[in-house]
Amino acid sequence: MTHSQDPSSTIRSETVSTAADLRIDVPSANETPAPVEMDASTERAFRMSRRGLMWLAPITPWLWFVFRSVHPVMEFVAILLPVVILFGVAISFFAAVLRRSLRWLSVLISLVLFFVVAVILPWRPTNGPAPESSFRAATLNAGLYFFSDNDSGYFVNRRDPDLLVGIELTEAHDAEFRGRFPNAHADILSLERQQQNEQGLVPDGDTYRRNGLPSIGIYSKFELQVLEDPIADVFPGGLPGFRVEVASDDGPVIVYALHIPRPIPGEGPYQLTASGHIELVEAITNAVEAEILPVVMLGDFNTVDRGQGYRTLTREMNDGMRHSGWAVPTADRPLPWSLIFARLDHILISDDLCTANALSEDTRFSDHRPLIADVGPCPPQ
Repeated sequence: MTHSQDPSSTIRSETVSTAADLRIDVPSANETPAPVEMDASTERAFRMSRRGLMWLAPITPWLWFVFRSVHPVMEFVAILLPVVILFGVAISFFAAVLRRSLRWLSVLISLVLFFVVAVILPWRPTNGPAPESSFRAATLNAGLYFFSDNDSGYFVNRRDPDLLVGIELTEAHDAEFRGRFPNAHADILSLERQQQNEQGLVPDGDTYRRNGLPSIGIYSKFELQVLEDPIADVFPGGLPGFRVEVASDDGPVIVYALHIPRPIPGEGPYQLTASGHIELVEAITNAVEAEILPVVMLGDFNTVDRGQGYRTLTREMNDGMRHSGWAVPTADRPLPWSLIFARLDHILISDDLCTANALSEDTRFSDHRPLIADVGPCPPQ
């Protein structure tokens, strides 16, 4: 007896077979994907490249000397450079100890050497000759929230400078210094106005003078003649300080008493963008290079000696603090500012002048160390 096949059953079996053939395996949410396995040659190449990068790591810090002038923002980076180095030293030290790794040890040694070269060596003395005769010049940043009138007066009494540039002074400072020096020229804001400036409460312009030029004065035992601003037509706001002619015993000297704004991004009481800071420093340097008489430039420049601004200023000028000895950081308190190892205050001199007995006073009345040096004509060669 012949049995006939049901056509519908044939269709159902073909459908099931086709569905089975088209089934796609989708991993469940709880299923972990299988790791991608590299073949032996790929894994070997990956490990070699990683090792190569680790051995190149010790070279990386030294690229600073290649790129430190490529953009004005590097002026701001220069300020923070010691902090970055010390952070890298800490990481590489613990990695070298915990992993017992020679590669991390090489990074550590490189960073320590880089710190010495980039941060410490710019303080080394140039050992120039002492002047035949001299006057004593000093710069003192009273530090608005750290000062004590009696302490600053004690410094002046003890060191007895012939010429003093005072920065961030109060009216009390100005009155005291005018009583000690027969000649003076100053622009003093009231203490209340200075405190408002520090809090950014007096925004009235677009230049660094928008909150008023922080109080600055020059006090001298010699006669002073205030000269015109040499960059008034070049840079908005003009010179951040004074340009005066001082009738010293050895002849007239041009003195630039300066408080240059900080190269800090963003809004603040007394700062410029990094590019604005460099433009201002360039304008001042060009003005100094055009002077005929000997030049002394002193004050708070807010420019570290590893930065582009310092290299610009010393293009034609010499570092008077390094002329006769080692220089040291001047903005070393309070923490964490001591970690940036910053020489922000400077005494710079033209080629025809020399210094002796330069020192940085350790005081308690300011967040800046005052500087003092004997300045005078260099002896004949």
